[in-house]
Amino acid sequence: MADASAGSALVDEYLAGVPEPQRSTLAALRTTLRRVLPGAEECIKYGMPAFALDGQGVAGFASAKHHCGYFPFSSTVLTTAGDAVDGYRTSKGGLQFPVDRPLPVGLVRTLVKLRIAELGAVTDGVRREYFADGQLKAEGPMRSGEPHGTWRWYRKDGTVLRTGQFRDGEQVDGRAAARGGADRHRRA
Repeated sequence: MADASAGSALVDEYLAGVPEPQRSTLAALRTTLRRVLPGAEECIKYGMPAFALDGQGVAGFASAKHHCGYFPFSSTVLTTAGDAVDGYRTSKGGLQFPVDRPLPVGLVRTLVKLRIAELGAVTDGVRREYFADGQLKAEGPMRSGEPHGTWRWYRKDGTVLRTGQFRDGEQVDGRAAARGGADRHRRA
């Protein structure tokens, strides 16, 4: 994981260059995202402040002259959100909101939850599943939509809860429970 303070400093720098009232509105959104995604890394993606999990963008935001924007780094999250985004102007990849009114916390939670679900929908390659707050819940390889290889499940504190070995979706050994808290997961 990149130095979190470096990402935060870049976001601070971005916000310092934004005029009021957009700056205060985006600072409030940033605070909400920090609470909703404490396990995420702050960074700059596509020239805007963002929150990422394992390098994948979950939520970004930006300032424009007459509105602020929220960006889920997905072309389907806003469509999937349905009625939750009624009353906001949306495009394929972004949502516009007033310069002087932060997005409601409930809407931010919904959009983040939808994006995290997308990130966990890998059918070939490494799948990572997350708790609602962005902490890693499980990880392992997938092949043709089935678990294949060694999987690990984590507790909320980051320690390994259990492991399991799979071959083409079939469990080939017992899920071993980790002992104590010695094997704490840390993002690299």
